[in-house]
Amino acid sequence: MNTTDLTPEESFDIIKKAITNYKMNYKENSQVFLLWGWILTLASFSSFFLQTFANSNAAQQLTTGIWKYKGMFFLGNWFLFCLIGFIIMYFMVRKINKNKKIISHIDKFVNNLWWVTMASFFTAIFICIKMEINPPTIMLLIAGIATTTTGLTIKFKPLILGGMTFFIFCVAATFVTNEYSALIVSAAILCGYVIPGYFLKSAKE
Repeated sequence: MNTTDLTPEESFDIIKKAITNYKMNYKENSQVFLLWGWILTLASFSSFFLQTFANSNAAQQLTTGIWKYKGMFFLGNWFLFCLIGFIIMYFMVRKINKNKKIISHIDKFVNNLWWVTMASFFTAIFICIKMEINPPTIMLLIAGIATTTTGLTIKFKPLILGGMTFFIFCVAATFVTNEYSALIVSAAILCGYVIPGYFLKSAKE
C-alpha cells in the first residue's frame, strides 16, 4: 500500500480546510445554537419570575395549596421549555442535514462533544436534586467546558470568550440566592451562546 508523506505546509492546509468546512457547516448549525440560547434564556427569566412569586407574601399564603410543591413548578418550567426546544430542533436539524454537503472529523468531534455534554447535564440535574444542590453552578461549569472546547477546536475567538464567561458566571452564581441565580444563568447564556452564535452566523469563511 503506497503512502504519501505530507509536508508541514500540506498538513497545515488540510487542517485549515477542515476547520473552514466546519465553520461553513456550523454557520448553518448556528441557528440550532441560537435556538437553545434563546430557549434557555426565556426559561431562565420564567424561572426567575416563578421564584419571585413563590417567595412573595401571596405565595406564602398558599403554602398549604399548590405552591407547597413549588419545586416541581420550577422543574416543570425548565422541562416545558426544553421540550419545546427539542421539538423545534428535531425539524431544524433534519432540514440542515439534508443541505449539508461536507461532514468533517471536526464536525463529528463537536457533535459527539455536545451529546456527551447533554448527558452530563441530565446526570448533573439528577445529582443536584438528590443532594439538594443549587443546579446553576454545576450546569454553567459544564456548559463552559463544552463551549470553550468547541471554540478552541474551530479557532473562533467569540465562542472561546463566550465559553470563558460561563466560568465567571459559574463563580458569581455561588454568591446569590436561588431566586437570583436564574438571572445569572440568563446573563451567562446570552454572553456564552447567543452573542457568539450571531458572530458565528455572520462569520466569513
